[in-house]
Amino acid sequence: MAKGNGVRDEIKEQRAKFKDFSFKQKIAYIWTYYRLPIFAVICAILVVASFINAYIRNNYDTVCTIISCDGYITGHRTDDDALSKGFTKYLGIDGKKTRIDIDYSYNMQGDDLDGAVTVSINKIYILANTGDMDGFMANYDDITYFCTNKDTFFLDLREVLTEEELAKISDNLIYYTDGDGNDVPVAVDISNSPVITSTDLSTNHPCYGVVNSSPNYENAVDFIRYVFNL
Repeated sequence: MAKGNGVRDEIKEQRAKFKDFSFKQKIAYIWTYYRLPIFAVICAILVVASFINAYIRNNYDTVCTIISCDGYITGHRTDDDALSKGFTKYLGIDGKKTRIDIDYSYNMQGDDLDGAVTVSINKIYILANTGDMDGFMANYDDITYFCTNKDTFFLDLREVLTEEELAKISDNLIYYTDGDGNDVPVAVDISNSPVITSTDLSTNHPCYGVVNSSPNYENAVDFIRYVFNL
């Protein structure tokens, strides 16, 4: 600060000097005296933008969650796979504010040296118990893995499909014998259904059932109608 000048006089003097600077000198001056505040503003903007982006990306309703085991399909990482897009269209939802979620990241096959199978099984138990899963898709050998005499894990398909619909897929029904000795149709073999065969789903002999704790079981049942063109 020049001798005898007050703060206001010094500010005016600096502004006057700044006006006479060349473009490069102005940039150098700003960088020298204001780089820390500039960085702080940029960081604040990035943080706010990140929160806004996260809110926009997660501000939607999921109307059907399907857990798929031991198989992948083109586009599964970006929810751009044929089943997700086709089922979204079938339900008549926009896929943005209202979405379906088919999660292909679960595994029940393999040697489990890295614990992936155990983790998947435990996560499926938790999702079912908390009502965060609607449909379950796995290969034929594993589709009834979670069924027990006390709890069939799946809905009785006779209670959610019409007699006409059951007749059309009767050869594809998968039964489980409950604790009372009743054979309950709990799942369907979808491996030869029109929609599945038109995709590159890699699951070996895929089957599907509607979880009995499903909060969106109507939509989960519609997945059966969708893959069989009912």
